[in-house]
Amino acid sequence: MGFLEAVQETSQQLSGRAQGDDLLRQIVTSAAKVTGIPHGYVCLREPEADEDELVLRVGIGAYECLVGLQIRKGEGLTGRVWDTAAPFTVDDYATWPDRVRVKNSPPLRSVLGVPLLSGGIVSGVIGLGSMDPERSFTGDEIAIIEQFAELAAIALETSRRYAASLRSETRYRTLVEMIPALVYSEDFKIGGSHMYANRYVETMFGFTQEEAAVPNSWKAQLHPDDRERVLAEEARCEQSGEPFRMEYRSFTRDGRVVWVRDECVLLRDEDDTPLFWQGVLFDITESKLAEQRVKEALERERQAAQRLRSLDEMKNTFLDAVSHELRTPLAAVIGIALTLERAGDELPAADSADLIARLVANARKLDRLLTDLLDLDRLSRGIMAPKRRPTDVAALVQRVAEEWCLLNGREVDLDTEPVSVALDAGKVERIVENLLANAARHTDADTQMWVRLRRESDGVLLAVEDAGPGIPPELRASVFEPFRRGPEVPSHAPGVGIGLSLVARFAQLHGGRAWVDDRPGGGSSFRVFIPDAPARRASDRLGDDL
Repeated sequence: MGFLEAVQETSQQLSGRAQGDDLLRQIVTSAAKVTGIPHGYVCLREPEADEDELVLRVGIGAYECLVGLQIRKGEGLTGRVWDTAAPFTVDDYATWPDRVRVKNSPPLRSVLGVPLLSGGIVSGVIGLGSMDPERSFTGDEIAIIEQFAELAAIALETSRRYAASLRSETRYRTLVEMIPALVYSEDFKIGGSHMYANRYVETMFGFTQEEAAVPNSWKAQLHPDDRERVLAEEARCEQSGEPFRMEYRSFTRDGRVVWVRDECVLLRDEDDTPLFWQGVLFDITESKLAEQRVKEALERERQAAQRLRSLDEMKNTFLDAVSHELRTPLAAVIGIALTLERAGDELPAADSADLIARLVANARKLDRLLTDLLDLDRLSRGIMAPKRRPTDVAALVQRVAEEWCLLNGREVDLDTEPVSVALDAGKVERIVENLLANAARHTDADTQMWVRLRRESDGVLLAVEDAGPGIPPELRASVFEPFRRGPEVPSHAPGVGIGLSLVARFAQLHGGRAWVDDRPGGGSSFRVFIPDAPARRASDRLGDDL
């Protein structure tokens, strides 16, 4: 075999990434063929062996039986080559006094050893030996073997680096596979897929690593509410070269929604051409849920604080109003009672009758106030139910209005039509009384007032109207809240601000509603709709038949 042919064959072995002893055997075999000497070996420094020893790793011909032999630095021909870092030949090795004496050693005559140099350091020795007493190594042959030694050194260094890279890659992959996050690489091209995604993709999304490599798979998983902003940010980072950092939602294989934090960079080549995205995804679902729970808790706390402030304001308003409203009739009751007690029979009969009438009127005011407060409390706690009975509503409204006018000295125009509905008569009486009292409280004594009653298709509509100043639109909803009084009402005016609240609550108790509109011609029109009683259950009717 010619030298160039041997070099070509050895180079092919190198390009084929032949590893370990196979590569060394190919090199020493090629060297043997070129020189025509069938016996050869390669000794190497072993990482795990003593640093002052070489180990015969590969042997052909007579050296095959010596594989595993350990040679110290300076020992024998190989040790001398190692020590001097230069080629060395012996014409008659069998009689050379510095030879290594090994049992069953082959009867070698001419022997050549050449160092394998890597960065100026001897990493091994390649050697050839002949049993022909007439054979010796020429200078050209030594030069040829030195070139094979260079090939061997290159091959060994390449093999070492390749093995190191494999070990590094293995360690890197092992490390990446253990990270509790999704590590990925994705092609930059349109429709690009993950070139790599670690096994955490199965934990996070339920997809296998192969399924995650499908083109555009991650875009298909994007939540539709987040898709536009995610793709817009990706395009922006592509143009600016800035890292991509976003939190967004994605769907898992089984349809669950998970929150992820995606951090990646677009890697480019020397010409600034985009190559691929390299990034990592963290599952932040739990932290997002915790964040949402905190927000909801803070919102509940804010609402509770607002309710407490409202209740505190309501309490203060209530105490101010009730204390005044209670003190006024109570003071009258006490004063009248003391007058009657002290004067006794000395008072004229007419004066006594007037005082007693006023005493009764103020006592009734106290009773009505306490009744309103108790009813409002029962309604707020949901422990009051209407006692519906068939009622002539027109007669009820007319009676209540006439009695109210007699007690309050006001005139009211009645406009009613015959209506019979099953309702709680006591509650409807209170509705009429409170609406009339509210109209009187906010108008002058000579302001005209009306009470109207109409039958609707599914119930009855009651309206109490006045020709007063009316109510601004922004206040029409709040006037039915408890302890709310109109902005124009003076602080000394009677009432605690619960009359209209009771009107609305009594209407709701019947399944109806209360509201206020402008009256045509000016003023306010307070309206209450009470629906017909719901039909009784079939079981109730069946019980009646039985």
